[in-house]
Amino acid sequence: MGAKWFWGIIILSIASLILGWLFGMPKVASMEDDIRNSLSEAGYEFANVEMSGNVATLTGEAPSEAFARDAANVAENTKCSACKGERQWHEVDSQLTFATLPTQSPYTFDATKDANGNVVLSGYVQNETQKNKILSKARSTFSGNVTDRTIKLAVGAPDGNWGNVIEKNIEELNLLNSGRFAMEDRTSFISGDAASADVRSRINALGANLPSGYEFAANISVPDMAAENVGTVASKSICQTLFDDLNQGSTIEFANNRAQIRGDASFDLLNALSSAANQCKSFRIAIDGHTDNVGNERYNQRLSETRANTVLAYLAENDVELSRMTATGYGETKPRASNDTPEGRALNRRIEFTLTQSE
Repeated sequence: MGAKWFWGIIILSIASLILGWLFGMPKVASMEDDIRNSLSEAGYEFANVEMSGNVATLTGEAPSEAFARDAANVAENTKCSACKGERQWHEVDSQLTFATLPTQSPYTFDATKDANGNVVLSGYVQNETQKNKILSKARSTFSGNVTDRTIKLAVGAPDGNWGNVIEKNIEELNLLNSGRFAMEDRTSFISGDAASADVRSRINALGANLPSGYEFAANISVPDMAAENVGTVASKSICQTLFDDLNQGSTIEFANNRAQIRGDASFDLLNALSSAANQCKSFRIAIDGHTDNVGNERYNQRLSETRANTVLAYLAENDVELSRMTATGYGETKPRASNDTPEGRALNRRIEFTLTQSE
């Protein structure tokens, strides 16, 4: 009798272990998937996960020690979707390593696209895998050549979604005839020329769906339509680049030896600059007038001052705060090119815009 009871207990124990193992497998597999999905949603795709019993082991190389620590926290706080009772029955064994890279601040990325579909990329990414993924995305997206000008590896990204935001911006930039996207920490900005208002609306919709914590702004022009810009920009470097890009394609023309603005292209440019100024409300704008060396030096000095003030007045009429602007004339003292040729003199007759932090 005693032997039968003994063997009965042994058999029941073995059966319980087998049943526990069989019914525990779905819970373990689900927990592994739950952790993997949580890491992916947080942008921590560098982390691999494998469950053994109730222990989730993380392996891989993180961009930094902070990212490795955050990935472990994400894994630890993941809820078990297949567990009816305990929602966090698992433990995490983080074996993540991390790269020793320089720290970059601010953390930036930039891409420009010309009218032929050629694209130039530069900026910072978290690791080699992310760099290769971004380059692959760009080469499969754009019709022209993709040039890696200076993509560097560095610590300092705002979070693990940095690469995902770059890829979304690549999709947006591809919809423009030409343009640029620029990122600085959590600011994402896109500017350029769209073929229609529908394209502009599509880009704005894509930008509105960036990961949580990222701010989106856009300055996209459409032929024969008024500006419809989105958001404000708190980055001085991005705002300065926007002004430079707008001012590079065309110039503000004046009547000969006068401060009277002339030509539709000049007013289109001034309207675009007004719109840009209103997106960059945190900054002062220095408006500098320059001339060539033809004529009297003192006359050129006064002419440059008057032209700079005329531009200031136009921007003020278009709702740019007067208190944020200054106008200065430099006459012929700061040539950009030689005054010995008509082309050089044309380059020297110009209005320049410099942004500085408001007090």
